[in-house]
Amino acid sequence: MQAKRIASLIELFGVNTFSSPDEHNTWGSWPANYSPESVIKALRYIVGDSGFALRIREYHYAGRCDMQAEWLPQIVAAFPGTRVALCPGANASTDDVPTMLALAADPRNGVAWIEGLNEPNTDFGSGQVPYAMTQAIQDACWQGRRSVDVGIMGPSIVAGTPHPEGWIQGYCGDDLAALNAAMHEGNGHYYPPGSPDVPSTGYSVNEYIGGLWTAYAQKTIHLTEFHPTLYNSEGNKPDEAGWSGQRDAYYTLTTLLRCAQNGTQGLWWYALFDYGTTYRCGLFPQYGDTDPRPTAAALRALCAICTDRGDRHNFETGDLAMEISGLPETVSFEVYQASDGRFLVPIWHSAPELDRQPVVRVHVTFGETVGEVTLYDPLHGVTPIWRQTEVDEVRIDMPPGVRVLEISP
Repeated sequence: MQAKRIASLIELFGVNTFSSPDEHNTWGSWPANYSPESVIKALRYIVGDSGFALRIREYHYAGRCDMQAEWLPQIVAAFPGTRVALCPGANASTDDVPTMLALAADPRNGVAWIEGLNEPNTDFGSGQVPYAMTQAIQDACWQGRRSVDVGIMGPSIVAGTPHPEGWIQGYCGDDLAALNAAMHEGNGHYYPPGSPDVPSTGYSVNEYIGGLWTAYAQKTIHLTEFHPTLYNSEGNKPDEAGWSGQRDAYYTLTTLLRCAQNGTQGLWWYALFDYGTTYRCGLFPQYGDTDPRPTAAALRALCAICTDRGDRHNFETGDLAMEISGLPETVSFEVYQASDGRFLVPIWHSAPELDRQPVVRVHVTFGETVGEVTLYDPLHGVTPIWRQTEVDEVRIDMPPGVRVLEISP
């Protein structure tokens, strides 16, 4: 099987942030501390010395351009290779686009994408934004591509499940073709009501991406906001008695793995820290690496297991002679490789819960004897489940969860 670069999995993941020059956060996310020191500590907790750089997504208004011009280079300098997305914040106007383009023009800011308007069909206290304003902002972003070398995403029109394409068509009406003509890639916000990777539910990430892909003329899709349980309809919201941080971690890893497999271009968690007292949604509550929630710990383990400190983007991947058998519809795998030659094979068993489905016995056979095979469970840290040497086959018991098979030829 042809391997993919492991960075294409890990660096698909990003976080939404609310830039602040110090602890006195001026956004609605206060008292979250988005000072450079705090953000760098939080991101360092996750990536460690793995070599990876997670993505950043920032909301923008013209009046905050100077602050962001100071803030962004500090994050990018701490994590070389960081890629940033900028979007006009809620109820922004075309007046906010030129400064966003100015930030994108400075390579120190790491801006790889600019977006259209953030959630124009959501009432942020000013009602739904008229479609004409959304199109005007999108046109201004599209015209800006002539001066900056960045990808242009569409606006993040709120689209529920099932059939998000219907929500988008309902907002755009007959103007959807004009919107599609002014973007390179589509853009959505994904807050699933249940387990995001159980197939044929109407709200799985595969079905959601398919709906966006249909609406946006078969363009590739970014999910610029994601939280696995913030709008859960099964009694599992973060502030409800049934919430489990371990469930969030499980749902997040399976969503990331599926997005990397189905061609999604980005998955940004909302948000790095809790949004004020309104949403208990952060990977951390309010500051730096303090009190990491289970999702942050699982991402940290995944980065450590998949470490790639070499030239993680440009090496030529190889083939792995391997066959996996015994997989039902709910168990999937993918083959990746690090620049040092190690193969990394995530295997994931998707279910509504971690402990309510039977174990699946997975049989892995190799085309030739391999030097060492190690099995990890990133939901529970970096200590191997087992390690075997000089083998041509292994068997793995897969309850609902995630395993990573590391193969050293």
